[in-house]
Amino acid sequence: MTKNKFRAAGAIWMLAFLIWIPFEDTETWMTLALAAGAAVWLGASWLALRSVTPNLLRSLAVGALLGAAAPLLAIALMALKSGLHAHGFADFTTRQLWEVLSLIPLAAIVGAIMAWGVSVVSSRKS
Repeated sequence: MTKNKFRAAGAIWMLAFLIWIPFEDTETWMTLALAAGAAVWLGASWLALRSVTPNLLRSLAVGALLGAAAPLLAIALMALKSGLHAHGFADFTTRQLWEVLSLIPLAAIVGAIMAWGVSVVSSRKS
């Protein structure tokens, strides 16, 4: 992926974020989608910037870390949205926050599996 494509992907993510932030939305799916998109973008940029041969263990570790980071980023986005709206109540309930936090192990596993797949495909190309 070229530098311009990464910039375009980042701009598309930012546009989606700017469209999402003003709406009175209390569902977590869009927050999780934005967080997952950011994690995939970070993973793709890491993959594109590395100049060494693919290392399966390193790829699994980075994939698991980025996968686990996605729910944490979603929590940060939820807090940001609640803070910007400045209601007398939060946009997201405590139960929703705990539900997103409970996704960390699953997201780490999904991230590791995705990284494994990308590592296998990129090692066959080289």
